[in-house]
Amino acid sequence: MSIKRHIKIFSHNDLDGFGAPVLLQTLQPYLFKNVEFDLTTISAGRLDQELSYWFKQPTLSQYSDVYIADMTPDSEYSFQLLEQHFSNHWMIFDHHETEADLRRKYHENCISPINENINPSATSLVWDWVSQNVNFSNVPTKKQNELKFLVELIRAYDTWDWVNDPKLPAETKQAADEFNQLFWFYPLNSSQDFVASVFNTGWNVYRQQNNLLINTLNGRRKRYLDSHLKSATTFKFDDYTLGIVYASDYKSEIAHEFLQTHDIDAALVIDNHRISLRSNGRLDVAKFAEEHFNGGGHSDSAGGLLELNPILEGEKVVIQDILHNLELSKKLKKQEENEPNATFADNLDPETAAKLAQLFGND
Repeated sequence: MSIKRHIKIFSHNDLDGFGAPVLLQTLQPYLFKNVEFDLTTISAGRLDQELSYWFKQPTLSQYSDVYIADMTPDSEYSFQLLEQHFSNHWMIFDHHETEADLRRKYHENCISPINENINPSATSLVWDWVSQNVNFSNVPTKKQNELKFLVELIRAYDTWDWVNDPKLPAETKQAADEFNQLFWFYPLNSSQDFVASVFNTGWNVYRQQNNLLINTLNGRRKRYLDSHLKSATTFKFDDYTLGIVYASDYKSEIAHEFLQTHDIDAALVIDNHRISLRSNGRLDVAKFAEEHFNGGGHSDSAGGLLELNPILEGEKVVIQDILHNLELSKKLKKQEENEPNATFADNLDPETAAKLAQLFGND
């Protein structure tokens, strides 16, 4: 009886971040028969912290390999720990431009796309890697085609090619959008199960089974975008015009719509702790996010962390406004009690009284 290998996977917690490990798990019966995958998903910017904690765990020795998907360590020290504990048994499947220099330094352990002319995602990098496996021919042709299409949907959405690539078929663009919408509909603790179910079923069958839900989500998104963009505002930053809007859902979509409907160089979408940035090409938002929000990503699509909580700050402003109005009400009430015969005009300041007199033609 062969000994089972345990492979640890760290990955981002968006669709591409789940797509990469779920693809490996889906192919496990064909390519990794004696392997058990252990997945930990992480929000952006927390990989080094998570690795530092994990390297100190007593269970570390049970793992033979480490795979990192859709993110790259920011610290040289993290790479040194990977080398120290796992020698050549670690790999990174990432495509973000911010950490490209570090990946080039450790290129032997970082998977590159087969076709350099196609924007890769973490899931497509995993696909490129597994498709070169000597046992890949064991995967049934029908299953290969279903998985290849799903990989392309995730890649197209994550790289924003579903919007920017005119050569991409319309049905692929629509399916990529719908797949991503479904992903964010389910709670995070169900994300892995959802992606696995789509990979097991295939997109066409899953789409037919969930037609009503997808159509409902399309309508809900349109209403959400229309209402939230009403509160969007713009500001100047150096030679750029930036737009900012609060949205807890549909961040990529609302940023894209913002760029389409306003004359701005980049759209900043904030929630209670994160910021998502999208650009029309005039501003490198990956560098902008790295400099100002401890983040990164791609030149036209990036993310970062906020030092303040917009919701909390907004609540503070509302509280101050309520207290201010309450104080004014108390003063007016006290004044009415002290001067019961006072008129409305008596409470006006001289400048306002003069303007009203001029308006109504009174001396």
